Amino acid sequence: MARLNNNLAYEYDEREELETAREPKIKYQQNTKRKASGSTMFALLTLVAVTSIILFSMVFNQIEESKLTREQSELKTELSQLRRECTNLEALLASQTGITAVEDYAENTLGLTKLDKAQVEFVEIPVPTVTEVIENEEEGLFASIKNWAEGLKEYLGIE
Repeated sequence: MARLNNNLAYEYDEREELETAREPKIKYQQNTKRKASGSTMFALLTLVAVTSIILFSMVFNQIEESKLTREQSELKTELSQLRRECTNLEALLASQTGITAVEDYAENTLGLTKLDKAQVEFVEIPVPTVTEVIENEEEGLFASIKNWAEGLKEYLGIE
């Protein structure tokens, strides 16, 4: 094969071979990527919508949970305050209803004093005092029911 840059004669066929060898070969490839069709876009939008709804519901649940937790802690604080107040009130009630507090109130406010032995008086009841219950004669059925009802009223304090 002869060089092209010299001035010597060369064959024309060799020149064509060299020129074709120098030309870059262009490769053609088919586009394998598919364009998004309408159903694919719909599926993608549906997936995004469902994901957004799930994310929103998770955030909403977290907000509600934090609100309920805060409310629970506030109620626990209020409950502990009320229990302390109840304990204080029970202690105050015990101190005011104790025997010493009652005696002090009776002496100072009402002007009462304790009994002395000289203030005690004895009353004598005569011994032969005896009471007898006189039974009524036989009564009829309706009279006994009436007496029973009156006794029940008297027992219950009616009338």
